[in-house]
Amino acid sequence: MEDFVVDITRGNPSSVKTILASVVLALAVYQLLLAAIGYRKLPVGKPEPAFFTHRASGDMLAVLIVVVALMCLSVFGFDGDYMLHMVAAIGALLVLAVKIAVVRSGRGGRFLPYLGTLLFLLLAITWFTVAPEFLAGEDD
Repeated sequence: MEDFVVDITRGNPSSVKTILASVVLALAVYQLLLAAIGYRKLPVGKPEPAFFTHRASGDMLAVLIVVVALMCLSVFGFDGDYMLHMVAAIGALLVLAVKIAVVRSGRGGRFLPYLGTLLFLLLAITWFTVAPEFLAGEDD
């Protein structure tokens, strides 16, 4: 799988992973804004279209999160130097799975804001523990 990732990224898995992870974080911010509109915490627009867009873009975001995770695992594995990064990433995947299960079951909706916020925080920790170093040229 590592060879596939290296080939598909033209030998730049770190760059592609960082860009995709940055897109994931930007979309996660967008998700928070849509949820705030939907729950009427941010009094802009109507909740129904915000929730619809939140759900649709969330599906795409879930796919991107899994792609980035697979890239990380296949190329970098479990590197002990980035323990917080790994724990946050595994936590994000677990929270994502629970959130999807709750949404699909139609039960436990009262937990969705907490799961979404936790997912955002874990994605942010994951991004901030590696991407700034790479973007600054300190980690190739």
